[in-house]
Amino acid sequence: MKNSLKKIAGGIVSIIVIAVAAFFGYDYLFADDNGYPQLPLEEYYAGAEGLDGEELKNFLTELVSTNVTLVSYADAKVALAEADADPDNPGKVLTIYSRASVPALWDGSSWHREHVWPNSRLGVERVDEHEKNQASDLHNLRAIQPSVNSSRGNKVFSDETGPETYYPGDEDKGDVARILFYMVIRYPEFDLVEEVLPNDPNTNYTPEAAKMAVLSCLLRWHREDPPDDFEKQRNDVIYRWQNNRNPFIDHPEFVEMIFGD
Repeated sequence: MKNSLKKIAGGIVSIIVIAVAAFFGYDYLFADDNGYPQLPLEEYYAGAEGLDGEELKNFLTELVSTNVTLVSYADAKVALAEADADPDNPGKVLTIYSRASVPALWDGSSWHREHVWPNSRLGVERVDEHEKNQASDLHNLRAIQPSVNSSRGNKVFSDETGPETYYPGDEDKGDVARILFYMVIRYPEFDLVEEVLPNDPNTNYTPEAAKMAVLSCLLRWHREDPPDDFEKQRNDVIYRWQNNRNPFIDHPEFVEMIFGD
């Protein structure tokens, strides 16, 4: 009798847990040995089941490029004030690389708009306030302190900061990696490479310059710094503004399935 009651109670608890997970929109419930969940993909990614490698990449490219509502570079000021909100300091944004918390209201001096994939490497002219293109894509923009923005420049990412490379910090390196992975599937003409790419004024702002690096660092950073609550909240906010998501925040396993060795 006691065993039967325990089984019934266990079944009820399982149903409650699944119902709660469904209510809050969790795509998975239980994790595999690598920490990745195993239940079926939620509706947004339903077509991804069974896909891998190039097929998965092509599916995600179509998914994140369909019915997108890009905002202007000017409106990004308002969107980022919401997307990059500091969860511990209402009315402030959490800036990238330095992790400084500054007033969210745009005043032109507290924070700037950082192109994680640099504007000069996006294959288009320097972005104007009214433009809506890859240079105004909210997934690639982060609030940043002006002095940090200047020091980063258009350097590629690596484990050390030097003349041609930039280290984003332990708390932001995974975020940076997933942003760059998103950019490659959103804009298939872009490429992530292994070699360090020097700044080249002759190709900046041209399609020839639409590359970023260093791929092996990005893959490792993605594993070492998995998505946190701030990054997930940011993905939700941008989804409301732009009507697309960064799949590598929702499903970290997609990175290995597409870019892994």
